[in-house]
Amino acid sequence: MWSLRAGLIVFWVVLFGCGYSLRGRPPGFSPAWRTIYVEIFQNRTSETRAGVWLSEALRRRFARSGFVKLVDSPEKADLVLSGEIKRLTIGGISYDVYTETLQRRVSVRVAARMRSREGRLIWQNENLSRYENYPVEGTASGLLDPGREAALRKLAEDLAEIIYHQITASF
Repeated sequence: MWSLRAGLIVFWVVLFGCGYSLRGRPPGFSPAWRTIYVEIFQNRTSETRAGVWLSEALRRRFARSGFVKLVDSPEKADLVLSGEIKRLTIGGISYDVYTETLQRRVSVRVAARMRSREGRLIWQNENLSRYENYPVEGTASGLLDPGREAALRKLAEDLAEIIYHQITASF
């Protein structure tokens, strides 16, 4: 019996001694902030769905965190997360012959900010950037660039993680 207790004590000491903590509210994150609304990111690029994909990825990320509740309008929210896709470029990075692209890179630059219900700026990063490389597949599927959407969705997920971690680490 004593060895079971000793084992449990050692387990808890190791678990919390290495800096690991159970999921919860970030330290310093105001208890008054219980709800968040994620606006669709403004997007003036030719990839019209990129702003929607980023907003959806952010909503999923905050929903997984569980320390704030997502709401469906800014009027119901304690916090509003918004932003814009400032630039999105796609270009070839490797070629078989001069006219045949084997791999492309999609690069994106994003600005994001979080405000309180009263409009006070809580957090911002005006210069987030990320890129993703993707293979150019044959056009037998009928799609002009079938890897592009998958790369853009992956970028949205990556940026959502970066934004989430920057926000939670700043408190």
